[in-house]
Amino acid sequence: MFEDLSLIRNMVLALTAGYFLGALPFAHIVSRIRGIDVFTTGSTLAGTANVFFNVGHRSGALVLVGDITKGAVAVFAAWTLEMPPTLILVAGGAAVVGHWKSVFTRFRGGDGMAPMIGVTLALMPALAVLGGVVGLATLVIMRNSPLRSSWGISVSFLVMLGISQYYQIERDLVTGLVILASMVLLRSMFTRRRRLSTEPHSVYQDIDDEDVLHDENGLNIHPDSDLGRATSGPL
Repeated sequence: MFEDLSLIRNMVLALTAGYFLGALPFAHIVSRIRGIDVFTTGSTLAGTANVFFNVGHRSGALVLVGDITKGAVAVFAAWTLEMPPTLILVAGGAAVVGHWKSVFTRFRGGDGMAPMIGVTLALMPALAVLGGVVGLATLVIMRNSPLRSSWGISVSFLVMLGISQYYQIERDLVTGLVILASMVLLRSMFTRRRRLSTEPHSVYQDIDDEDVLHDENGLNIHPDSDLGRATSGPL
């Protein structure tokens, strides 16, 4: 009985520590130091990619290291509490959730890919390195695609899953990691689609047999005019 109570206590501690570690808003802090609000910039996500491309490369590198570290530390904290491997993975998942919905930034956050990498490196370092090499190669190949990060993560974890199943290396644990990575990717894709669907865009229609492109600010733009000259007028 006392052992069960001890396990429950440690599980609660591991999950709580995992969440608060994941909730540490490195992207928000680094961007604020540079005088930029990451939640109103670029993709509006508090993640490595948004900081790297819209705040600064060095700032993005710092955020990447911080986000990977907090995922790894969440795993090490659960290990310290002598949690079984399955519950250690759950603690890592709590770190990802903390990154998604940080209590320190009014439950806003990033897509969770960097903390997920940290969790994977801490749990399966050798497989993570092998998968990471293939994932980086995929990023280079798909560098012009807006989904390059998703492709890289997907290929990386598929390689890990294949090696694990073939050589029978921690198959259950790696399968759990792949499931967690799939949740991260699905949320990332859903967030990106929702953002794109709410962004303002130009509308094209015919008026009096003349092609006119108009936008939401009340400007009629005639494609055939000199250099796309904009003329004001009612829609």
